[in-house]
Amino acid sequence: KVYDWFEERLEIQAIADDITSKYVPPHVNIFYCLGGITLTCFLVQVATGFAMTFYYRPTVTEAFASVQYIMTEANFGWLIRSVHRWSASMMVLMMILHVFRVYLTGGFKKPRELTWVTGVVLAVLTASFGVTG
Repeated sequence: KVYDWFEERLEIQAIADDITSKYVPPHVNIFYCLGGITLTCFLVQVATGFAMTFYYRPTVTEAFASVQYIMTEANFGWLIRSVHRWSASMMVLMMILHVFRVYLTGGFKKPRELTWVTGVVLAVLTASFGVTG
């Protein structure tokens, strides 16, 4: 009865049928999600970084005090900073795994050389931001 109520409004069965009827090539596996996971980590970085810009002061005299304020006094500041830090580490790790997956599966070969070069530039930027903060 409850399922029928939801089915009538949301057409759950039609959505499920559409999802399950898609053809997935047999060589595709979970490692093909690493680029999307890296992108998700980047979006989390943007959101949490934007949230922290309201409290963080990047000067020599105020930086430490502003981080202390974020961690102890700002509402949910400790959570936002922790998510930002963990997401940065996860982004670097997922990026490294993604580069290995692309290399091992030959995703850099013709006609995708420009995509590979773009990815290497993004990997260098990610690693440099990951190291420097």
